[in-house]
Amino acid sequence: MLKEQKLFFSDPHNVNDPWDCKPWFDYRTLLEDPAKREEMITFLRLAAPHLEDHPLRPYYEDRIRTNDAELRNAVEMSSSLLIKQIAERRIYCLTPFPDSTLMWSHYAANHRGLCLEFDKNNPLIEKARPVRYRKTYPVWTPLSALNDPLEVVFTKSMDWSYEREFRILASSLDGPLKLYDNFVLLPAGALTSIIVGCESKDYAEVLTIVSEHMPLVSMKRIVRSPNEYKLQIEE
Repeated sequence: MLKEQKLFFSDPHNVNDPWDCKPWFDYRTLLEDPAKREEMITFLRLAAPHLEDHPLRPYYEDRIRTNDAELRNAVEMSSSLLIKQIAERRIYCLTPFPDSTLMWSHYAANHRGLCLEFDKNNPLIEKARPVRYRKTYPVWTPLSALNDPLEVVFTKSMDWSYEREFRILASSLDGPLKLYDNFVLLPAGALTSIIVGCESKDYAEVLTIVSEHMPLVSMKRIVRSPNEYKLQIEE
């Protein structure tokens, strides 16, 4: 990262929450509501405009209007398609709490790893959006996801709310967040410091690497408070 000035973005299907980035549309809300069924048909037209003039299309749409099994299959097919589309993206996850004991335990090799600290006023980190935490699973339909496509990637269970997570979403398409083999170019000045975990034995080695490739980045260390359950950051 320091040598080539690029940041690794993760596969969204490798996250540790089994519901995260795997949205499933709820067909039950469509069963008894003809208007909702029509919304489903509208979504299918938008999702496959190249089939607009297909001779079998009117018959397929009529089956969705009248056949519950056909409707359910269409909704489940749409869910699977969206999950595949999400898998083509990559995400970078952040938190405003560099001294969180649980975050160091879960994501930094039991306090032996590193925490990267960024300046939010740059064209990459300023793209971070907060994750929304919910007590109940959202009632998503294909058309609602089409109206707000990012909601399915930025919504998680309330169980994870302690993380106060922010996310950046990138794709292989051209633009400011273009992927290069799972990496995004790191803007100058975006990385401000590297914090070494309290159980790490690699502080000297990390310092050598930082001094060689990005000497303006400051080094910090997490230490355990001697008389309370609290982590502290030392310059």
